Amino acid sequence: MTNAALGYNPRPDVSLYRGTPIPPVLRPLARSERRWQIAQRVWWNGPPWTILRNSSVYLYQVMDYGRTPDIRFTTADVPKALWHLALEEARPGMLSKGAYMLWSLVLERQPPGFHCDWPDDAHVRDIRPLAHESRERLYERFEHWHRAQSPY
Repeated sequence: MTNAALGYNPRPDVSLYRGTPIPPVLRPLARSERRWQIAQRVWWNGPPWTILRNSSVYLYQVMDYGRTPDIRFTTADVPKALWHLALEEARPGMLSKGAYMLWSLVLERQPPGFHCDWPDDAHVRDIRPLAHESRERLYERFEHWHRAQSPY
């Protein structure tokens, strides 16, 4: 899959937005109205195009900060290969330990009960009480939370 097949990059020459570093161009995602809305909600370091130009960083933000409808849309919208690649490239601080563990299980990249040796304080969302829970417990918690959030 080439960059051209995935999307666009409106400003390949830009690495800062108002003095703040933005993600480098890597497998950009094409603009769609829904992606734009999600990017606005989960990214506060610049306008949505600054995160849509890097699919992995966009996915990290959705994994960490996305709402249930954002996650549902993104899992259907972004090819699974990009999710796997994002997790493969993830390092402490880019994605929270809890999100890394959850999505590694959801995408079946790791077996249940795997150990993640990332430091607990590398990311703002890493101090989570569920970071060391089993796959079954994470699914139970998610289902309970989802039922409470769902308007249906």
